[in-house]
Amino acid sequence: MSKLSTHNEIQESPRNASAARFTLNNSQLASWRSEFYSLPLNRLAQNVCTASDPIKACLRQDARTWAIPGKMRHELDSGIKATVEGPNWMCSGLDLLRLAMKKDCELSVPYLIYWHKLERCNYVLNSVVQLLEQCEPLEGRTFQYLMKHTVPDNGNWQMFVNLVRKYGIMPKVCYLASWSSSRTLHLNKMLRSKLHEFSSQLHAQFTFDGDASNCHSMITPMMEELYRIINICLGTPPLQFKWSFKNEQTVQSFTAMSFYQCWVAPYYNLDAQICLGHDPRHSASYQRNYCIAYSSNMIDGLQQSYNNQSMDVLLEIMVASLAAGSAVWIACDLHTIFNAKSEILSLELHNFDQVFGMNLGMELDKAQRMLYKGTRRNTALILTEVTLDALQQPLQFRTIARAKESDKKTKSHTSLQLSAMAETETEAKTESSKRKTPKGSRTALNVDWLREYAFEIVVDSRFVPPGVLHAAQTQPSVELPVWDPMGALLS
Repeated sequence: MSKLSTHNEIQESPRNASAARFTLNNSQLASWRSEFYSLPLNRLAQNVCTASDPIKACLRQDARTWAIPGKMRHELDSGIKATVEGPNWMCSGLDLLRLAMKKDCELSVPYLIYWHKLERCNYVLNSVVQLLEQCEPLEGRTFQYLMKHTVPDNGNWQMFVNLVRKYGIMPKVCYLASWSSSRTLHLNKMLRSKLHEFSSQLHAQFTFDGDASNCHSMITPMMEELYRIINICLGTPPLQFKWSFKNEQTVQSFTAMSFYQCWVAPYYNLDAQICLGHDPRHSASYQRNYCIAYSSNMIDGLQQSYNNQSMDVLLEIMVASLAAGSAVWIACDLHTIFNAKSEILSLELHNFDQVFGMNLGMELDKAQRMLYKGTRRNTALILTEVTLDALQQPLQFRTIARAKESDKKTKSHTSLQLSAMAETETEAKTESSKRKTPKGSRTALNVDWLREYAFEIVVDSRFVPPGVLHAAQTQPSVELPVWDPMGALLS
């Protein structure tokens, strides 16, 4: 009875004698319990962490007052707040375009979501046929990955470029958010269900024919059904719209492509942007180009690709870009043990040793964490500021200002889309005036944190050293599997 009061009795009845050496037993548990409660600090830490978030309990309370001893700062005079109401990879891409525009207006994220869903469905069905032609088994890892990630909201830089190149962009008020564009779970379930059904039909046809001769002709009627679902849930984007910027009396008629070509393309060249990654694993080589298989959202579209470089090279290029007034797109890991909601991201932000008596999160280096699934890219951010020390070395970067929670609330899609054109123009001008002075918070990313959790940047090729640019343009590309951590889709 005394043993039961100390611990729940563990029945030691292993299947064989050798296994008995590795099972937890009452003697071990009693020893660990005695040692744990012999330290008063463990009791204190237990009281704190059972009543609150243990990660926040380790947060240094003086973190917000930390001062970066920088001697110089380069900051973009953006005048805008970060785009919200959609996946980060889309919002950050649109923010780059907005920063380049001579006249600012919020751009429609739901418009890109619409085309992303439609194109991704077509891409998945054609990829299924391609895998069948390659004799990929249904239990194969690539096929299973594709079936699990049929129509994800997540994406990458190349997916964003594919959408803008083919479909252009439009102001936010010309194609507003619907219920399903803000809450894509149910739409994704319906699309996934049909894609699984259609994939099964394609496999059956391939098995019957012995080749894919009839499979491609089956995709068109399948896509018509998927098109119907997407249109019903998201609404159909307008073929043309009328628009005028603030303080302008002239109302012009645009298509999404003509709007992009008129207001963005002359000031921001998508073709001039270059993707540089940092993969420190022994299997990866610096100066080498890599691409991720099945990482696109469009047939004949770009797949995710990057030139692998050391973090020192990436930091040098990031500083050069920001010093010239050009923002930096960056893919990083915000789902770390370090608090992603903090306004400062630093490896020194938490004191785990003080609470748990051990170090947490930094015992493995970046390459080891990638191998053991401890880290991967998952979020895209826009950097608009850098602080340098006396030797012109970067100390800290800052993101574009985030919108307040009250700014993230959207109005009903139906009521706004049915409003008259005059009302739409008035609303657009009102919103534009509100955005004149951004007051949202900004996230600071210290260089020590970036070295461990940054994976990819997109910058203008003007700021890339000639040697790096030459490697990116001439080196052969090595294809990585779709499940590689460097190909993880961004939220």
